[in-house]
Amino acid sequence: MTDLDKIYWFRAGLGAVGGTLAELLTGCKVLLSAKGAYTGACVGGAAPDYSTGVLVGLFLFLASYYFLRATVGKKLGKDEQRKVYTTGIGSYALLFIFSWTLLFTLGVTYLNL
Repeated sequence: MTDLDKIYWFRAGLGAVGGTLAELLTGCKVLLSAKGAYTGACVGGAAPDYSTGVLVGLFLFLASYYFLRATVGKKLGKDEQRKVYTTGIGSYALLFIFSWTLLFTLGVTYLNL
């Protein structure tokens, strides 16, 4: 397994963990009306805040870039240095969105834990 493969799989796993973290931090238990209709409000009167979840994803990706550049990036050659930023970006983004959406659909929030 090459260093770029390790970066790819690290970012893929981080995307799934990041999506879970984003839902646990920003999700809310949604109130349903008596007829089962979605009211758009959360328990406690708050509204869902999805911008914080997106910021969690961006922060984790940038943190992974600096972490990987300081650790694995030192072992890479000059021509592969810029690949530290782009390797695994697609898998990170898709797994982040997938895990966040899945947990939102299932209703998993910090209030349920």
